Amino acid sequence: MANWSAANLEKGLSVYSADQHHLGRVVAIYPESLRVRRGPLLFWTDRFYPYTAIATRHEQRLILKMSASEAGERQWRKRPAYEKHPGDVLQTFYDRGHGVEDPCDPEQD
Repeated sequence: MANWSAANLEKGLSVYSADQHHLGRVVAIYPESLRVRRGPLLFWTDRFYPYTAIATRHEQRLILKMSASEAGERQWRKRPAYEKHPGDVLQTFYDRGHGVEDPCDPEQD
């Protein structure tokens, strides 16, 4: 499926990298991205992947277009401020770490 959206995804899906490493489960779905959580209670980590990062879906498994090492990079730790670049997901991800406000950043007060 080429056009992913909140309508064809749901919480609980297992997420895998292109090289078949388990990355976690979908715990939240946003209009432009999904939150994937991995790890045990209290020690989990979240990653935010745009719909453009999804390659395919096989039943309850989502396969991303990137490898496990790419999926673990720092840029995926925060949900970007999409309202700054409406409709331009790639620009928003580029802005990470460049002072763009991120309303979901747990490190901001």
